[in-house]
Amino acid sequence: MNFLCFVGACVLLFGDLVSGDCNVTLHAQKEALNFTSPNYPRDYGNNENCFWDIYPQTSGYRVVLDMVYVNIEDSSFCTVDALTLYAKRTDNADTVKLYDICGERRRSVIIDNDQHFHVVFKTDSSVTERGFLIRYYETQGDSSCGGPLVATSAGNTITSPGYPNTYPSRQSCTWTITAEHENQTIVLDTEDSELENISPRGTCDSDYVTVYNGRYSSYELGTFCGDQQPVFASGGNSLRVHLQTNHGKNFKGFKMRYKAVDAGRCVLSMPADVSPVQLVSPGYPKSYQRKLNCTWTISAPTGYKIEVKITDIFMDRYCKKNYLLLSDGPSAQDAQLEIYCGAISIRDVVSSSNYITITYHNDGSFRGILFNLNYKSVIPAERVCGSGRRSAEVSTTYYLTSPGYPGNYANDVSCTWTISTTTGNKIKVEIMFLSLQYSKRCTRDYLRFVDDSTSNASPLGKYCNVSAKNVVSSSNYMIITFHTDNSVTGEGFSLKYTATRGCGEHHMLGSSDTTLIQSPNYPFHYPLNADCEWTVSTDIEGYVIHVKATYFDLEYSLQCSSDYLQLYNVVGVYEYSLGRWCGSDGPDTQSTEALMKVRFHTDDAWSNRGFELAFTAGEKTPLTGTHTDTGSIIGGVVGGTLAVVVLTVCCCAIYKRTKSRTNSQLQRNSSRDANVNTVFSLPLHNLPAVTTTPTAGFEAPPSYHEVVKNDPPPYSQIASLILSQPHDTPPPTYHRTHSAVVTEV
Repeated sequence: MNFLCFVGACVLLFGDLVSGDCNVTLHAQKEALNFTSPNYPRDYGNNENCFWDIYPQTSGYRVVLDMVYVNIEDSSFCTVDALTLYAKRTDNADTVKLYDICGERRRSVIIDNDQHFHVVFKTDSSVTERGFLIRYYETQGDSSCGGPLVATSAGNTITSPGYPNTYPSRQSCTWTITAEHENQTIVLDTEDSELENISPRGTCDSDYVTVYNGRYSSYELGTFCGDQQPVFASGGNSLRVHLQTNHGKNFKGFKMRYKAVDAGRCVLSMPADVSPVQLVSPGYPKSYQRKLNCTWTISAPTGYKIEVKITDIFMDRYCKKNYLLLSDGPSAQDAQLEIYCGAISIRDVVSSSNYITITYHNDGSFRGILFNLNYKSVIPAERVCGSGRRSAEVSTTYYLTSPGYPGNYANDVSCTWTISTTTGNKIKVEIMFLSLQYSKRCTRDYLRFVDDSTSNASPLGKYCNVSAKNVVSSSNYMIITFHTDNSVTGEGFSLKYTATRGCGEHHMLGSSDTTLIQSPNYPFHYPLNADCEWTVSTDIEGYVIHVKATYFDLEYSLQCSSDYLQLYNVVGVYEYSLGRWCGSDGPDTQSTEALMKVRFHTDDAWSNRGFELAFTAGEKTPLTGTHTDTGSIIGGVVGGTLAVVVLTVCCCAIYKRTKSRTNSQLQRNSSRDANVNTVFSLPLHNLPAVTTTPTAGFEAPPSYHEVVKNDPPPYSQIASLILSQPHDTPPPTYHRTHSAVVTEV
């Protein structure tokens, strides 16, 4: 009731700050406004049919829709209740459908500056839910992020545009953070990160964040991407954060907390990852005229070590007064790895465990020690090559590289890794990068995968400078061997592995997308006892899924009962078989709906090279030989009837002759017919409808005050409100569709 009073007061005082009306035209301003489903936050009604047209108030600006809260009756392809987003061009009647929204999925969407949003909300006569609250505002071009920030001792957060929904493409944002006082430094802690993954070479090449020491300097403290969550510490009282995104995939982005601390309070715990992070002395590149006793504890994931490299240092000749100490463990009292002072030579240091402690002592004398070092996690050399067994777990990704990667590997290397997982699971390996000396049949340098852990295990593949993707075992063991000869070397390999309960994934197609699905280990032989399932769908209205085999080679069997590929047309909770294929003739067909399921099964007897299927989304097309022709049908019926009569007479006449046929002749004919390649279609019976029971103790959605009070303001950085506070519970990640006229935030 308090929330309803709050909303009512806001509407009276601020007009359309919160609008529950429908069939209206709204104008986005630089300040974020909101519109909701009818009756929000209570349930919307049945048979609703509402629309909103949302224009930018300023010419040349673009409109952003940010879905703060969504709870609409869920269904496949949003066929019952749905919130549909359209983009309309201002200068003509062209309308493009962007998304159908239902369930609890949320999006942030931005359109071109010559378009406006047309939003439609329709409900049926059955279930109702709490509805939605959408924030909308206008922004100029792509310059909708970045700006000056002030770090306080209390701390604040900064987020990427659109967080926790996806950030837009082609963003170039820079935030400059300055501490309140001159004698303070800044600690920047990455609390959440989901950017495009690190490249196979171990670098952030696509979407990334770079942190610089100082307000204007080009000196980097570090660059990160993927799910890395580093901690940065400035040398002085300012630093700079830069986000760069390309035109490819979009992800949730980042959330970072920045805080001003007294320069003398330099006690910090910092994680180490594969991307190096710079650590500098307080005040760097200048001296800090105060007594300091700093301690930085660096930690890496279990099984990794930490490498420290000194890139710049000025040392005092008196070790008792000023020194930089590196200890081998989580405490300064652990064994000494190196101490830098006086005339000691500089060398790189690697810890013996996944911890290292850096102690910096300055007695306040002139200059003391100035340093700049970087640290990162590394795979221990003794585990890289011939180190015995490794374990794989479901939903956990592990990495493996050649010795010295990304530098060249050495000659005469022989490494063997045995990877195991729990019984019933399999090992899935993705080869991210491979560059070895090439030779025919890979007799010189090679990366080999063997199924199982026994001496007579089946080979899964042998690679040398050949483009490869996934390798899947048929049991819960896999042996990986890396061998090099005494001649040419290359950059080696980088792969990641995990445990899986099967194989397959979901693919969402746009209007111009083509996706390829391949059998495990393709183009090498697929594993035995495999059961894979893929789904391919599109959210473009009126489109279906088209599939064509670009390569097909499965074990042949009668009725495709051994190894086979089967396709299904999916309509709601029902599945209908489109056909089953084996041998050398693959599918060339289409679904009747927007969702197709692909199942691949192999037995324990034999394996071939597998298949590659190309999937596209498009309008329904007449399949060859399936068009309807009334004259042909009538003629066929008449002709068929006459043929049956004639065949019956003939069969009666020759019955006695055929009766004397020997059993050996029958066997020969049967054997001959078995070699004919046949495609069998095995339709499924209708499956029972799936019902859902409401979850007990369902809680009402957050009120407007609750969802807005800690939300980030629009990242257009209106007025002086630069700080961002993201939603408490980030939404799940959903497949992104592709459109030439929309950039998804």
